[in-house]
Amino acid sequence: MGCSSSTRNQFFAALSANLLTLSYGASFGWISSSYLQLQDPQTSLLTSGPFTKDDLGWVTSSLSPGGLFGVLFFGWLADKIGRKRCLLLMAVPIVLCVARFLAGAAGGCGLTVIPVYITELAEDRLRSTLGTISFLSFCSGLLLINVLGYLFHYVTVACIMIALPLVFATCFAFKPDTPQYLEQRNRREAEKSLKYYRGIPSKESLNEELQLELARLCKSTQQMHVDSDNNSFSWSDFTHSKARKAFFIGLGLVLTEQLNGSLIMLKYITVIFKDAGSSLSPMASALIVIAIQLLGTYSATLFVERAGRKTLLLISISGICLGEISTAGFYYLVSFGFNMSMLSWFPIAAYSLMVFSGSFGVLTVGFVVIAEITPPKIRSRIIRVHMFIDFALDMSIAKVFPLMSDSMGIPAIVAMFAVFCFLFLVFMVVFVPETKGKSIEAIQENL
Repeated sequence: MGCSSSTRNQFFAALSANLLTLSYGASFGWISSSYLQLQDPQTSLLTSGPFTKDDLGWVTSSLSPGGLFGVLFFGWLADKIGRKRCLLLMAVPIVLCVARFLAGAAGGCGLTVIPVYITELAEDRLRSTLGTISFLSFCSGLLLINVLGYLFHYVTVACIMIALPLVFATCFAFKPDTPQYLEQRNRREAEKSLKYYRGIPSKESLNEELQLELARLCKSTQQMHVDSDNNSFSWSDFTHSKARKAFFIGLGLVLTEQLNGSLIMLKYITVIFKDAGSSLSPMASALIVIAIQLLGTYSATLFVERAGRKTLLLISISGICLGEISTAGFYYLVSFGFNMSMLSWFPIAAYSLMVFSGSFGVLTVGFVVIAEITPPKIRSRIIRVHMFIDFALDMSIAKVFPLMSDSMGIPAIVAMFAVFCFLFLVFMVVFVPETKGKSIEAIQENL
């Protein structure tokens, strides 16, 4: 979709905010890009020696407790001080980044607040396109950290990555907060924000269409403002039929993201290719696959408005399932002693299909749909809960994956993920609604 004068500021705001997600993607992928170095007996880390698989599990999973903290604290803080200030606040921990916990906290903040931020500032026709930029940025961070890890020592890489949050803070500091957030506090500032994000000079008056949009925004946030002032959230806000259905669908999409297998295997991508005996080096294989993931994510930004969210999700989970069945089959043949040297390229091809498919929908569109279907009054709280579950699962899976790979073997794990994918495919067909081209109000009415 082209970037006209009326949409330029929306795209720039989304890209600026997602520099934080790019930083988190780099933090997420750092262990994969550095793991082989950390296993080297000559590593310069001040530890008792090279990393064991148990050490790897602890270091990899340590990002997620920070994510849990970021989800709980910064999801709440975003409602108090605004989406913009909350996101800017997280430039500091990544700069100081003395532990992956702080990087995880920054990621938890970004992945919780950015979907709300984009949903509130974007036009209906751009909402999903801008929403997919988050995972595109995350994948760019993964690719960047692996390229740097291929070229430099992991300590040098960490020093280089300090620049990312500084660039984020510089680009994002001058953006206004979202019209919906400002409407709850200052209607005049909300009007200025709406003008900015619709590309209208500040001295010009709003046209009739934007006046209606501002009036609709005022109507939808008026009750939220009263409730926020009076702290009058009630249990019924979370238990009425639309809220229950939205939460159930959101939970299913979170489970799909974590249990389809493509995300956890990204963390151990160099290890997996090393064990598979690929003819390429593990790091070169990882770079190829991550570049393909980036291509899949970019494709999602192009097709999400044309094909629809549900269509992309169904294509995505089907592709992941096919890739995992193929990967598991290859590993089983290798384990049974078959000579697969003529097919040394196959693990990369099957894994690339898995990663491309995941990036094309499940890992890109899931939280866009969650933000769209959740009632606005409880949106930030429900997304907080879903992100908490997401990070808790991520932490648990990251910790046990190396141990499971030793006890069960890679073929059994990948086959297990393929079974999960089939179950999630059935879930999406039956329960997930299509939100393409619909306003937030229309989505809520049809839920």
